[in-house]
Amino acid sequence: MGAGIGIIDPGAFSAAHGSGRPVVRRGGHGEPRNTLCAGSPRLRGGTLRSLSELTYLRARTIVVVAGLVLLVAAPFAAGIFDRVEPFDLSDPNSEVERAYAAYERATGAQSEPDVVLLVKPDDGARSAAGAAEVEVTAERLAAIEGIAVVSEPGQQRELISDDGRAALVIGSLDAGAGRVDVGERVDSAFAADPGIRAGGTAVAAAQIGERTERDTRRIEIFAAPALLLLLLLVFRTAVAAALPLILSAFSIVVTLALLSVLSRFVEIDLFSLQVVTGLGVGLAIDYSLFVLARYRAEIGLGEGYHAAHRRTVATAGRTVTYGALTVAVALATLNLFPQQFLSSTGIAGALVALVSGFAALFVLPAVLALLGPRIDPRLEAGGSLNGAKRDPLSGGSRFWTGLSKRVMAHPLPIATIGLAVMLAAGSPALGSMLTTPDARALPDDQSAQTVDDAAAAGFEGVPASRMSVIVPADEAAAETDAAELQIARLDGVLEVRSLKRLPDRSSYLVVLSNVDALSEEGQKLLEKVRAAPWPPGTLVGGRAAELADQRSSIGESAPLVAAVIVITNLFLILLMFRSLVLPLVSITLNALTVIASYGITVALFEHKETAEWLGTVAQDGIDLSVPVLAFAVVFGLSTDYGIFLFSRIAEARERTDSEATAITEGLARTGRLITSAAVIFSVAVGVNVFSGLVIVKEFAVAIALAVLLDATIVRGLLVPSLLRILGARAWWWPGRSATGGRGVRG
Repeated sequence: MGAGIGIIDPGAFSAAHGSGRPVVRRGGHGEPRNTLCAGSPRLRGGTLRSLSELTYLRARTIVVVAGLVLLVAAPFAAGIFDRVEPFDLSDPNSEVERAYAAYERATGAQSEPDVVLLVKPDDGARSAAGAAEVEVTAERLAAIEGIAVVSEPGQQRELISDDGRAALVIGSLDAGAGRVDVGERVDSAFAADPGIRAGGTAVAAAQIGERTERDTRRIEIFAAPALLLLLLLVFRTAVAAALPLILSAFSIVVTLALLSVLSRFVEIDLFSLQVVTGLGVGLAIDYSLFVLARYRAEIGLGEGYHAAHRRTVATAGRTVTYGALTVAVALATLNLFPQQFLSSTGIAGALVALVSGFAALFVLPAVLALLGPRIDPRLEAGGSLNGAKRDPLSGGSRFWTGLSKRVMAHPLPIATIGLAVMLAAGSPALGSMLTTPDARALPDDQSAQTVDDAAAAGFEGVPASRMSVIVPADEAAAETDAAELQIARLDGVLEVRSLKRLPDRSSYLVVLSNVDALSEEGQKLLEKVRAAPWPPGTLVGGRAAELADQRSSIGESAPLVAAVIVITNLFLILLMFRSLVLPLVSITLNALTVIASYGITVALFEHKETAEWLGTVAQDGIDLSVPVLAFAVVFGLSTDYGIFLFSRIAEARERTDSEATAITEGLARTGRLITSAAVIFSVAVGVNVFSGLVIVKEFAVAIALAVLLDATIVRGLLVPSLLRILGARAWWWPGRSATGGRGVRG
């Protein structure tokens, strides 16, 4: 690889521009200061110095190996969509899942009807020809692999629509049959019939999976040009702008390949792929921005590429290391939830954070070593900008300097206003309801949504919901009868049907209701059904029970998950800065960011006008997984940005006697970079608002809002104002003066 394609031998720069020794400068009190690790109490010296030498002197080898890894990973990544399951929030130990398992063991079939066909004969469903067409449709459905039981209007008259023009054919699945697999078969079998629309939970699951895959690929195609344009605006050179996108592609492909391998041993949820693509682009670009901006700033000092490379890896590399670990640990804690949806998303998120960090620590520095001045045509071999305008991300920003000085002058009022704004933004979260996805999560052009709407509007005899009740064998019939009578009198209950005695001698009943299972009324009705005087060991299932048990299971695990995330974040910040106060400031502001972003998300999706603007209809509640995922992701990302800002302030504290000056310098040197990174990250994740799935929209909006709030109100106003109020106490550590041995003034 010669100079003809712009590749430079790093050894030439080592000889001409650096001896390989750290550059020593003077600190704020005339003492020597090693700028290799300025403001770096941990990971000092050996580890990062060795990494900087490795990525500089073995740059060509590292880039070649990374290219080979990418080539090997690509085929595995391409096949991941065929190895995932969609949106499974069930807890295997919950009552509803035990009810389903008991029915399946006894009958060999699943208890809930997961397939619903809407049939519209030309002559109407009540005509002889129409009835024959419906019967043929039922036979076709029964012949599909995985279908155990089929019901049609000949058995249940309420399956004919109120106007007699349509009919429903309902199917239950074999025990152990996969919803997605059966849903795909049903959807494919009836897709060509204009008079038949396929729906139900199984078809909805299949269509959600297909829509997710299609949306992911479509959004990536449209997002790439927008991200490249933003990066060009930030770096103003094509090479520097392209590198973050190349790194994000590397991170995504390698992570998807790892998930493809892991899927042979653990179940991977479909939504985790959305997390990989969104976070993969966002984190890789963030970390690349931190490294590239520092590299260009160090080159601007004119001390040679080798010295700039060493200091970049030592400073920005350290920030990337802790940032990637913080995000990875926060997401990995999702594995403490029993739900496959959350645990696999945690695995995927942790992997993409670690791979993105690895790429920014190893691959990007190696590429920079090979490119040399090609990273920016204005850079000469001597490392100066040749009199050109300074890199906008290299030094202090006039806007952020002015803002910081105003904050330093009035810290208490600004902190008060900032806190009030964030709390007000979070207030809509207080009255929000948590729900779970069903066919209504799909856009109107999907057949599962069409069938769901038609069944709700045109079939008065079809109950809005049903609950299945399994009473253990040999229990007192009198208790069961008393419970049935009590439930039959409840408001909203249409009928209690004692269907049959199962082969294991347990009894199977169905409670039919005109109340939406996922509404709050449906949840209250479920509580009353479960509270009836059933014999001990009775199990209640159904959609209402699924939502209730999902809420309960997540609610039981959430405090432990939150505690682990908070403690690990505290520990990482404490380890990096050796301060007992900074971690508390960071955790408090992270929590505030989560609350504010979630509150705005609730307001946007629960109001008609804003929901329509986001491409959906007003929602009755937010998907219950969104606040959980948002908490983990936002906590990690906020700590990531916080570490970057704290690091620059720590460096400035070693050069100045004034806390206010150090805060101003730190904010001035990071404000534009953090804001640029946040905007690009928000675009990378926020483009998923164009997905056809409501849950994906909600997640995208929550994360994008959180990142923007964190980069502006939190990092621009709250952090500097609180640090100014705390003064040197913010850096306090037992046995060490808050000034770290310097005569720092407030």
